[in-house]
Amino acid sequence: MDVPMAHLRTLCFVRDGDQVLLLRRRHPPNQGLYNAPGGKIEPQEDPYDACVREVHEETGIRLQRVRLRALLTVITLATAVRWILFVFTAEKPPGPPDPVTSEEGELRWVPLDAVPALPVPADIPLILPYLFSSETGVLVGKLHVQTDDADSLVAYDLRMA
Repeated sequence: MDVPMAHLRTLCFVRDGDQVLLLRRRHPPNQGLYNAPGGKIEPQEDPYDACVREVHEETGIRLQRVRLRALLTVITLATAVRWILFVFTAEKPPGPPDPVTSEEGELRWVPLDAVPALPVPADIPLILPYLFSSETGVLVGKLHVQTDDADSLVAYDLRMA
């Protein structure tokens, strides 16, 4: 029996007061949608290190501390590929200049309550209320999508662990 491929990724929602930093992706998957900075976990990295590296590469921000808030398994129905997403939050450190736009996409500070109105992957409005809540624990979820683009959400199950 073939084991479906799994892609390990990080996302990091960096907050500055009541705003969160989002990146409008220039490349697939999720091209044209706003999402948190993040990316691949390299073979020599753990999710924490990958998160800090990806945020720095994509924004120029050097995070001092990140916090794991969600662990999501995204299953692509069309290909049986799995995406394992380690979702972190962080506060923008004091001092550094505003983030720089990278080749990954345009960066924008967005009020937290305005995020669901933007073109975002379908899972973002579902998980965002948990990410910055005072509730302890990690949100664990399974999302079924039709294609590798997260806006093709078919079903989901989310719970606190």
